[in-house]
Amino acid sequence: MIPYCILVIENDDDREFMIGLYENYKQLMHSTVRKLVKNEHDIEDLTQDVLVKLIDKIDLLRSRSRDQRVNYIISACKYTAFNHIRDNGNHPELSFEACGELNDPQYDDHEIELRLIKDEELEALRRVLGQMDLRMQCLLEGYYFLEKPAAELGKDLGIKPDSVRTYLTRARKRAFELLKKELEK
Repeated sequence: MIPYCILVIENDDDREFMIGLYENYKQLMHSTVRKLVKNEHDIEDLTQDVLVKLIDKIDLLRSRSRDQRVNYIISACKYTAFNHIRDNGNHPELSFEACGELNDPQYDDHEIELRLIKDEELEALRRVLGQMDLRMQCLLEGYYFLEKPAAELGKDLGIKPDSVRTYLTRARKRAFELLKKELEK
């Protein structure tokens, strides 16, 4: 069944795009949210929330490659689930590492050697993100994958908007240090 939030889209092309997106990625969205939230009712509600957010980004989603679109959807699901957990005062030890691998949005299918190198680097980045605290993970994913502005990130994570740049700098520096150690192994 197609969610109501999609059916009420006025533009026919946008509605068809979102129906296709939902049908292709509904299992991915549910499983990504389920890795962070265990209550089935919350999972369904959060998936609907993600869809509403994605509807606002139809032009952006259309302009992305399939891999970039998948990464965007995964990040949106994780970010929405994290916000739900934070808002409900339930902060279990979470790791975004458990939420699936990061795919390389710039991957070129025709260059196998480059893919192997990029896959190695992405695997190292995935392990590095898993070693960082949840706030740093959310900052980096929110800023780079979801392309959220600093003010919105600050609001979502309970950080003063003027301090977001400082937190991002620290998170990038920490990720770079960990990645450098990881790649030296």
